[in-house]
Amino acid sequence: MKQSVVALFVFVSWFSSIAAHAGIISFTDRSLFESFINDFVVDEFNDINLGPAFGRSRAGYSWTMDDYGCVDSLGCTSPNSVNPFVGNNNNWIWTYGSGSFNFNFGITAFGFDYVNPYNSNTAQLGLNTMLSGVQSNGAFFGIASTDGSYLPAIAYLQSQSFMGFDNLTYSITANGSSTPIPEPWPLAVFALALVMFTLQARKKRS
Repeated sequence: MKQSVVALFVFVSWFSSIAAHAGIISFTDRSLFESFINDFVVDEFNDINLGPAFGRSRAGYSWTMDDYGCVDSLGCTSPNSVNPFVGNNNNWIWTYGSGSFNFNFGITAFGFDYVNPYNSNTAQLGLNTMLSGVQSNGAFFGIASTDGSYLPAIAYLQSQSFMGFDNLTYSITANGSSTPIPEPWPLAVFALALVMFTLQARKKRS
């Protein structure tokens, strides 16, 4: 009985040390995001088609939101919005609602630059369970796995009727912090439990 209790104690301690590090973190700074994930791909939509679409397929991924492809911002301007996407022959995506991004492979990080292109100078959105908070137009928002595990399809939630995004960025490799570093207390408890288990086994043999 005592040996079973000790074994259970060992398992719980081990599980706690792992569970403490599972999760997702968010970024509102692109440079920090890119430093964290190390290796990434950026889709700048240079080849996007002008006009509306009911979801689009890109190389390796797609999204479900209705959108409008803004080629050099044609048809995508608003006099009452400060939109840094407009100008400089820039292509970007105007979206009309929430949806999801779906990849043909596992990813460990995802993010983009975003705006509220209509009648506003601020924007906010959500990716999976993480919220960006209210940011100035042209801000960045991204999420990344903290343990190297793959993210599921990215749920996209926009709080305004219209949103826009550009420079969509993702990573398919584990980030630099993908190997969990056990915190002192679960590691110590695990070591103590292992010692107790060994002593109990020796006592039973004697």
